[in-house]
Amino acid sequence: MEQHEHFLEQHDPERKDFQIDRIILFSDAVFAIAITLLVIEIKVPHIGPHDTNDEILSGLAELIPKFIGFIISFFVIAAFWRSHHRVFGFVSQYSEKLIWLNTFFLFSIVLMPFSSAYYSEYSGHNIPYYFYNCNIILSGIFNYWLVSFVFNSKSKLITHRPTQKFLKIFKARATITPLVFLAGVIICPFWPLLSRFAFMFTWPLFFIAERYYGRKYAHETVPAGHAQRKKKNH
Repeated sequence: MEQHEHFLEQHDPERKDFQIDRIILFSDAVFAIAITLLVIEIKVPHIGPHDTNDEILSGLAELIPKFIGFIISFFVIAAFWRSHHRVFGFVSQYSEKLIWLNTFFLFSIVLMPFSSAYYSEYSGHNIPYYFYNCNIILSGIFNYWLVSFVFNSKSKLITHRPTQKFLKIFKARATITPLVFLAGVIICPFWPLLSRFAFMFTWPLFFIAERYYGRKYAHETVPAGHAQRKKKNH
């Protein structure tokens, strides 16, 4: 039976590292643009020639919901970038599926400035809140798929694997973010105000997961290859 070779397999092997760097650099650019667009959505309040200090401060106070949305989204995107940065530090091969998974993940990231602005502008309404949370849930799902695919031995994308401790932490962090924002959507009809603060559980849960797996695999033996690289770096 005839086997169909994919065009990626015809790439020059000596340019493999450069092609992986292109994927990473493109991803970093998308993250940087998304974070920049967050603050661009916050418009400077108009100050009239005869406005008093109280009126100026009142104009700033009206922007508080937008600044809150900006801060939340900034650190959410930063958390996703951190995960992306850590995972691609292991990637030594690439495939068509990796490119597409990464593309879908970046699509959800670049949508975040809009969903953040939409929610910030109408923070008192539930539909914009649902839309914003669904955006982050979608990012979390794609991020989890990306993490799982990279570290799946069948993918053959990495030459050395992380320890079980860090692999569990990677997957736990990738799972926590979408689950926390999903919880916010679920409790919103019953406790609308409480649901707005659900995101605050994300980082404490990150800390708990790291402590839990840190203790569970405290006596894990580090593979010889990892130890040798560590000594070489020092």
